[in-house]
Amino acid sequence: MPDLPANPSATPARPGRPAKIAPDEQRRRILDAAAARFARHGFEGASLRDIAADAGLAHAVIRHVFGSKDDLWDAAAADLFGQMNDAMLQALGKVDMNNPRARMEAQVRATVLTASRIPWLAAFVMQAGLAGGERYERLVEQHLRPAYAFTLEPFFQLREAGRAHAFDPHFLFMLSTNAAIGPFAQSANARALAGMELSDPDTAERYADTLIAVLKHGALRRA
Repeated sequence: MPDLPANPSATPARPGRPAKIAPDEQRRRILDAAAARFARHGFEGASLRDIAADAGLAHAVIRHVFGSKDDLWDAAAADLFGQMNDAMLQALGKVDMNNPRARMEAQVRATVLTASRIPWLAAFVMQAGLAGGERYERLVEQHLRPAYAFTLEPFFQLREAGRAHAFDPHFLFMLSTNAAIGPFAQSANARALAGMELSDPDTAERYADTLIAVLKHGALRRA
């Protein structure tokens, strides 16, 4: 089971009359708590009451805002991939999209930094894949397949331009993406073995630099 930190947006319950929380803040708390719970325990193992407790909200609030547990899972998936897509588009807006090498580097860095910020992303997808079924099929069609097709493009462009070794672009994509996301689901190992805190932005930037350098030297040809 991946080691995942507790939901950082969770607020411990305090006695007395609870303070009024704005709807947007309620929604943010619930989505963060739900994504973290689904990542740690899977869909079946995560209860709405536990998610509400993690978010510091009443159970009825989740029902009011999202409806069913299945609807909440879909909303959490859309939110996770929405955050990744926003980070990706922001990063790609700063590079020449006709330069596949620059695009590849920007994609890898955006993926690393997003995974550092939301470390339960990898485990959420892993749990869905292990469970299979209709929820996973929805995840594939609505989020995974479009992201895969878009992010894979520069790897094919680099190979077709003779700027990458004769590796299968699908393998390079899987290698770079898993390396970009996976370590953040195992942050306890980095903390215990290397004394590193992967949620630290500077550490995540240095990790992104290392991963990009490995890809450039191991997979790409010199210009």
